[in-house]
Amino acid sequence: MKTLMRTWADISLDNLEHNYRKLRSRLPQGCRFLGVMKADAYGHGAVPISHALADLGAEYLAVSNIEEAVQLRRGNVRLPILILGYTPATYADNMVFMDITQEVHSLSYAQELNEALSGTNYILNVHLKLDTGMTRLGFFAYDSALTPEQIVAVSRLQHLRIEGVFTHFAAADSTAAEDAAFTRLQYARFADMLSQLEAAGVKPEIRHCCNSGAAMLYPEYAMDMIRPGIATYGVHPSSDTVGLLDLRPVMSVYTSVAQIRTIPADTAISYGRTYLTPSARRIAVLPVGYADGLPRALSGKASFRVHGRDVPVVGRICMDMCMADVTDVPELSEGDTLTIFGYDEAGALVPCERLADALGTISYELLCQISKRIPRIYLEGGKASEILQYIV
Repeated sequence: MKTLMRTWADISLDNLEHNYRKLRSRLPQGCRFLGVMKADAYGHGAVPISHALADLGAEYLAVSNIEEAVQLRRGNVRLPILILGYTPATYADNMVFMDITQEVHSLSYAQELNEALSGTNYILNVHLKLDTGMTRLGFFAYDSALTPEQIVAVSRLQHLRIEGVFTHFAAADSTAAEDAAFTRLQYARFADMLSQLEAAGVKPEIRHCCNSGAAMLYPEYAMDMIRPGIATYGVHPSSDTVGLLDLRPVMSVYTSVAQIRTIPADTAISYGRTYLTPSARRIAVLPVGYADGLPRALSGKASFRVHGRDVPVVGRICMDMCMADVTDVPELSEGDTLTIFGYDEAGALVPCERLADALGTISYELLCQISKRIPRIYLEGGKASEILQYIV
């Protein structure tokens, strides 16, 4: 079956390379680049993006869970993979078999992993997670005299090898004075705990703490590896980082016109009859809805770009369709393409942030919601190099 050009996403591998090189240019000599592949590479397609980053020279990848790690291994991705979230200890042997690295956030969890491998000669590669103020997973890296002792105990477990240690910043993408101070505090806590561990004889090979915001605002914190997520995909983590790096969005999402009709004044459109045409209007039906990743909450708030003009979505967004008022684009025809976000036909950028702002959320969420029934078309030099279709 040919790729269905109903609603689709173009993925620019050229822009991915551009962003990778821009981020990499800020790194000290020898610092590694970890590509964040969780949530299907932020909706961009984890396996193709992993291969592209490996070809560019990335040294490590990260995922959220073991299912995502298995997907990469089944996709013949050979780079080291770090699981950033919890994996039940019963899967410890699977992680060893597939050469997957697991985060470790407590002594009790480390002991569970070690016990699961007892009676074997298996060694599981792990990265210690330190909580410096995110208040999520991790050993407390502050106000806890027990942490060095607990980590020394982890280092003595027969079936675990501590390769790395990391933390995660809570507000490193913000330049507000209080957020900048908190980021510096988190880094100081991390560095202090590393010193305590080294004094106790634990010195992991890879120390990492920089997410996208920190990689851009605090490149001096790069240490041995950075973990830029959203910035790799060409989207700024916040308005405070705009202008620091020339990032180029990797994903553009398009839809096509299924039907155009002139609707009389005072006519209700879509479910709930929430919208009435104020006058005779030219209305286009578009084959994209909330099942494709266009949130229903954007009803009456979203607009798309076509022929250099923005057309508003009217009425409620349906599961598979929505309607747009195209009265001001008289030349629009059935079958024409509209840009939901990304680069339009003239090469002008329609940022995904504007839909995220209208929705009251962040661009991360919008990208991750792009449905798996949307084919991803990977472009290099303007030509399709691969097409990812999850359903057919």
